[in-house]
Amino acid sequence: MQITPELVLLRTALASPSLRPGAVVAARVLDRGVLSLLGARVPATLPEDVRPGDVLRLTVKQAGPDRILLQVVQQPPPVATPPVMLPGGATARVIQDEDEQEGGGARGERAVTLRYDSATLGRLDIKLSTAGAVVVASEGPPAEAARAASGELAGALGAPVAVVARRSALDAQA
Repeated sequence: MQITPELVLLRTALASPSLRPGAVVAARVLDRGVLSLLGARVPATLPEDVRPGDVLRLTVKQAGPDRILLQVVQQPPPVATPPVMLPGGATARVIQDEDEQEGGGARGERAVTLRYDSATLGRLDIKLSTAGAVVVASEGPPAEAARAASGELAGALGAPVAVVARRSALDAQA
């Protein structure tokens, strides 16, 4: 994706000491002309090639009384990891490794998500961070098994573990 490198924010929209020249922040594009930045909805003049849902890594170039000028920090594309074959036909792969800014994580928190696919439990997404782990499993027996083992995982990690049940996307009748 080609991104024009400068964004302009209205200074009155966001007063934050972390927006000083040289600081690097992340923002999610919410809509044409609106960013989610440091937990606030901020109107912004955005490049034409950004789309809602894009996460931008930005450097503060200028922070004046009337406006803030940000520059997009170009990042190399993520490296796709091939699945690792495990005993019993299960596979595992790293699907994410990025700075988390949205979704309840602490600012700048590093996290990695491991996707584990097995014949018994189906797909498990295990997000590991310094705050602990979140395990997303299919509703029913897979989520119940993950909840039953969450105490052991929490003990091994020395951090809290939450289990979230994912509803099935398919609702069919015979």
